[in-house]
Amino acid sequence: MNLKQICIASAALAALVSIPLFANAQEKDPQMKPNPLKISGKTLIAASELKWIPLPGLEGAQQALVAGDPTKEAHRVFYKFPVGLKSPMHNHSSGDRGVIVSGTLGLAVEGAPMKKLPSGSLFSIGAGIPHVTTVEGSEPCVFYIEREGPFDVVVVEEAGAKKK
Repeated sequence: MNLKQICIASAALAALVSIPLFANAQEKDPQMKPNPLKISGKTLIAASELKWIPLPGLEGAQQALVAGDPTKEAHRVFYKFPVGLKSPMHNHSSGDRGVIVSGTLGLAVEGAPMKKLPSGSLFSIGAGIPHVTTVEGSEPCVFYIEREGPFDVVVVEEAGAKKK
């Protein structure tokens, strides 16, 4: 392993270890819903064991389900987004928390300037909060998400856009 790989692996490990702490802090905040996916037993999945499948509606994007059914309930999932991806302004009916494993994810939340999140970074976006997602740099972005409910995408009309 070279120094860059060691740094990336260390950052990803530190971020993943912090997820239970992050989830516990969230449960103490009365404004946020508790995470309905309680940790019990064990889950051990090597990166090579992830089952990547296409993410419908997003050309070149893939997902690897970890727990739950994204069409019906809270779930945990890895996403792999291709270089150059840029979503329209959108939101989700359920909030989510995530950690960047590799690459760089860009998030412009509620019209704020784009924030670049490299590997090891965390994000949390509540239900209904509009945002734009991009993949920055020259490599795909892999990230892990714990979503509070079913997956959906609600496209938000830009200010000043004509309504049909």
